[in-house]
This record gives sequence, structure tokens and C-alpha cells, in this order.
Amino acid sequence: RSYWKILLFVSLIFFSLAIILNIFEEVSFFKDIDVNNLYPIFLTLLTAPSIVYETFPFIFFISTQFFFIRLMDKEELDIFKKVSLSNAKLIGILSFSSLVISLILITIFYNLASNLRFMYLEMKNKYSGDNKYLAIVTENGLWIKDEIDGFTNIINAEKIDGVFLKKVTINQFSKNFTNIKNI
Repeated sequence: RSYWKILLFVSLIFFSLAIILNIFEEVSFFKDIDVNNLYPIFLTLLTAPSIVYETFPFIFFISTQFFFIRLMDKEELDIFKKVSLSNAKLIGILSFSSLVISLILITIFYNLASNLRFMYLEMKNKYSGDNKYLAIVTENGLWIKDEIDGFTNIINAEKIDGVFLKKVTINQFSKNFTNIKNI
């Protein structure tokens, strides 16, 4: 239970950092656009869960470190050894807890975060230059969504080399997102 509390606390800290850091980006994007002052905050709240999801490996690592520091500070490791709870068994309990939490995060939190991220991109796209185009750089490369003549094109470049895009894939969809062709 102590590990879960520490994990929740560290997750909340990372969530707060994601909000603080992303709000500056949103305010900068909307500085010349006439929108409600709360709109950048709302967009930040939509994208923060996906940012936190990407940092969960670090959250688990930091939480585990704090958990063991807490155990050592309170000398609970000695107590565990006296009641025949070995370090291996303690690590097994932490591993099982992390596995359960990870499965919950992957099945529930990921879906929620990706849906919120999609809403974020759709809402922010309304304020892009031509209201039909949005580009995002992720760990999977460059992603561009473009609408031309009633078709939606999703363009992915796996690598950016200077001014050149490498390993480019273009998927063309109809208005109801039926795949028409892949280039």
C-alpha cells in the first residue's frame, strides 16, 4: 500500500509538471489568436495525460527508489528480515504490483489518454493556418494530417534528415475514414 501511495504521489507530481510546462507552449501558440483565456488551460488538461503516460517508466523507477529510501529510513528492511520476508520476496511483491498497475495503465489509462490527445489535436487544428493541416513530431517520426479535395491524408516520415524526410508513408482516407490507398 505504501508503494502505491508513493507511485500516486510521484504521478501527480509528473502530471503537475506536464501541465506547467505545456501551458507555456499553449499560451505561446494562442498569443496572437483571440480565444478565451481558459482555452489554453483546457487544451493543456487534454494533452497532459498522454505526456504522463509517456513518462510512466520514469515514474515507476522514481517511485521504487523513494519506496526503498523510505524503507531504509524507517529501518523497515530489518523488520522484514526478522519476520522472514527476504529481499527477493519484497522485490517479487513490488514486481507483481507494478505489473498489475501497468496492465491497468495500458488497458484503461492509455485509451483515455489517446482519446483526450485526439480531442486536443482536433481542437488545436481549428486554429492552425488553414484549418485542415496539423503536423506532430513524436518518437515515431513526423506525422502530418492534411485534407485535400475531401480526402484525408495521414503522412508519416520515420526519420528527418536535415530538410529531407526519409521512409515516408502516405495513407489516404475518405471522409468516413475508409482506407482508399497507401503510398
